[in-house]
Amino acid sequence: MGQIFWKFLLAFWVALLLAGALVWGAGQASQYYSEQTTGSQPIVVTPPMRIVLESMQILLQEQDFRALEVVMTRWDQEPMARDRVLLVNAQGQDYLNRAVPDNWQALLQAQRKLIPQDEKNDWLFLLEPRHDSVLEWFKTIRSAVEREGGPMHRPPPTAGMPIERPGLGAGSGRLPPNPDERIPFKPPFWWHPLFLVAAVALTSLGVSLALAWYFASPVLQLKLALRSLAKDRWLTQLGPKVTGRRDEFGALARSFNLMAQSVEQAISGQQRLMHDVSHELRSPLARLQLLVALGKQTPEETPALLDKVEAETLKLDRLVGEILTFSRLDSGAMPVQPYELDFVELVESVVEDTQLEAQAKQVRFTTDLPQTLLLTSDGDLLARALENLLRNAVKFSAEAGRVDVLLYQDGPWVVLEVLDQGPGVAEADLLKLCQPFFRADNQHPGVGLGLSIARRAIESCGGQLELRNRLDAAGHRCGFCACIRLPLRT
Repeated sequence: MGQIFWKFLLAFWVALLLAGALVWGAGQASQYYSEQTTGSQPIVVTPPMRIVLESMQILLQEQDFRALEVVMTRWDQEPMARDRVLLVNAQGQDYLNRAVPDNWQALLQAQRKLIPQDEKNDWLFLLEPRHDSVLEWFKTIRSAVEREGGPMHRPPPTAGMPIERPGLGAGSGRLPPNPDERIPFKPPFWWHPLFLVAAVALTSLGVSLALAWYFASPVLQLKLALRSLAKDRWLTQLGPKVTGRRDEFGALARSFNLMAQSVEQAISGQQRLMHDVSHELRSPLARLQLLVALGKQTPEETPALLDKVEAETLKLDRLVGEILTFSRLDSGAMPVQPYELDFVELVESVVEDTQLEAQAKQVRFTTDLPQTLLLTSDGDLLARALENLLRNAVKFSAEAGRVDVLLYQDGPWVVLEVLDQGPGVAEADLLKLCQPFFRADNQHPGVGLGLSIARRAIESCGGQLELRNRLDAAGHRCGFCACIRLPLRT
């Protein structure tokens, strides 16, 4: 388990314990403030206490003093009751002649918002803590259990001495039965202070453990995945347990998977490029070696062999030039120098330069161009890309075929389409056409870098290259379409 797990665990656990200590300290401070201002502990009206007070208020309003007397005496004998309920008059005398604290007026004023009083009645309810602290309250409950006493199922107070009530004379109320006659009561164990402290500590530890594992687990998995990448395991991927999370860790895991995939594709592409380059260079070098060997064996054929050596050298030079161009475009080393140009003039110039190759196959060009179309881009890169597309269209066109060049504006885009009448490309090979050294038809000369260079040149200018087959009414391939989309910036 990493260090971050223990750091999270200790941080959460200490934070929860400190929060509990602060809550306890705030309670002690509130109790101290209340004792300093009113001379007693703060009063908390719990739901059972509220029910008892409402019952007493109803009995007082109905002037059912006997029932009121019974409820008050039973509540006094309840060991679970933290506060005692007094019923005092304006002179500070209790209805049952019990002792009233000296600061009863301050207590009434402090409890005015907690206990709603009937202002029309001369008697008011007053709550007084029966113990100095919560710990004393628990000790009282324990003592009651040890004496085998309890508040449950007591018989009604039918025996005892009459109670003298101030201002009312001898009443009909009776004292409750002897405490020794009460049914034994045992409070549940979860009321014990030690159990509550242990429960708080264990609960905070469990919550801290869960939170620490929740945050440390994805970090640990990410650490292991990065260690795998360091060992050249580029296909390392984080599992759905981490990537499926909807927090920052999940977003980080998904970004890691994308990064690993991109790195793997880049390295695989580099390795494939090196293999393809070595393969393409090996063929012309082997032919050159063969021609040199033939020249040594047959000196009389040296002039003819030198012409072939020159032709192979030109092919090798062209191949090396294309490889360097592709490498510079792919790595971004070739600078892009945009300037304002008339794209129509550029297209016409490239079409005119390609006419010689087209005439050799009796292929004619038809153009549909506007009068002028200004945009801001790198004309040299666009000319190189368009030249590769036109030569590719002428190469795969049939004898006496036709290549259509269409140029128009589509909203914020300039669209240039090069349409030929060749055989087209298999659908499975469309996505591979722009891969370096890929050739869908090996019967035609070339090294498979023309479309790759064209795509990277167009993307360097902020455009897009789309390659698709042309289909007739029956859905059969009837040609090929290379579409250039460039942003119109004037």
